[in-house]
Amino acid sequence: MLLPLFLALAQSPEVLQSWAHIDAQQEAIQAEWIQLTEIEAPSKQEEKRIAYMKKAMARVGLSNIEQDELGNVWGVYKGTGGGPEVVFAAHMDTVFPLGTRIKVREEKGRYHAPSISDDTGALVALLHAFDAMRKNGVTTKGDVVFLATVQEEIGLYGARHWLQQRAKKPDMFLAVDSRLGGVSYGALRIEQYRFVFEHPAMHTLASRGRPSTTRAAARAIQSIYELPLPAQPLNLPVVNVGTLGGGSVTNATPASVFFTADIRSLDTPTEAKLVEDVKTAAQRAANQEGVQLKIEAINEPLDYSKALPREERLNHTLVKTVVAVTDQMKLNGDRKTVPADMGSDDHNAAVALGIPSVGIGAIAGAGAHSLEESADKASIVPGAKYMILLAATLANL
Repeated sequence: MLLPLFLALAQSPEVLQSWAHIDAQQEAIQAEWIQLTEIEAPSKQEEKRIAYMKKAMARVGLSNIEQDELGNVWGVYKGTGGGPEVVFAAHMDTVFPLGTRIKVREEKGRYHAPSISDDTGALVALLHAFDAMRKNGVTTKGDVVFLATVQEEIGLYGARHWLQQRAKKPDMFLAVDSRLGGVSYGALRIEQYRFVFEHPAMHTLASRGRPSTTRAAARAIQSIYELPLPAQPLNLPVVNVGTLGGGSVTNATPASVFFTADIRSLDTPTEAKLVEDVKTAAQRAANQEGVQLKIEAINEPLDYSKALPREERLNHTLVKTVVAVTDQMKLNGDRKTVPADMGSDDHNAAVALGIPSVGIGAIAGAGAHSLEESADKASIVPGAKYMILLAATLANL
């Protein structure tokens, strides 16, 4: 029954009219994409985007619009009853601190600006998808929830909070925070730590042959990058030293030097061993140099003990439907979509709770988390149409 349903919907007058509405509104959609991108929203400082999204959800006709204490905002596209509840989530926060110059420029069919693709495009694509569905009479049996989350970039805390506090768990959860055409059904294990090396500071002239926090950190970083890593798909597992710093003057040893490590793996046992190896390497370097070491956890890792088994996740109707719709719309050209057992976005929080979940995209972007971030300006049109067909299909299963 799966293929006839989404094929029938793709040919229905309501969906076809909704797609035509998206085509007709292309310039307005792109203008709103620019407008929302230029609203600053660092993690934990999303207030301006929260206010914008509440008004925008009301504008496109969503009902039961709410905001929780963390700042998550959601609205409901009401179903007629008897179908599954489907959640589409996109995050409002960005990695860029207040004061970052965010001005969208267009060049050769691409928009360039911090956060243009991660994840502003998804927010706008979803808004206009629901607007087109409402105006053209697309009906669903189940409710479709549009969830705009906060604090995704620092640990998925908005999605975690929303899912954990909710008495009734959704039947399906889709995080729209990837490339258009990509489908992920798994969840990376992600742990992040700050390593701080400490020892009394000394003038340069007194430092020869004495303990050095800088040398300890250097030893640790070198050892971490020399750790043997098992072979897994997708260039995993991986360790990245993302930030480092310390010291205040040129002519003295630093009393404190730090670096941070981001550690990612496909499964819990591999992640646990790699985390232990990284900590051991850092402690060994501190001991060899004769300095103190403090290890501080940056994020709170998710507990995946309730996650569905891999085969059950892969073969769930949600994954099969999303892959079928992706291929029907030829979002990967003539290549067949291959779902990936990974993920590092809000759908990880749903995977951890045993909720059928996928990570997908609504735009074609590049350079996420960099000042050179960009996106194909035209990609939001098929992206919004993709959201319409997915919502109509999944909530009518």
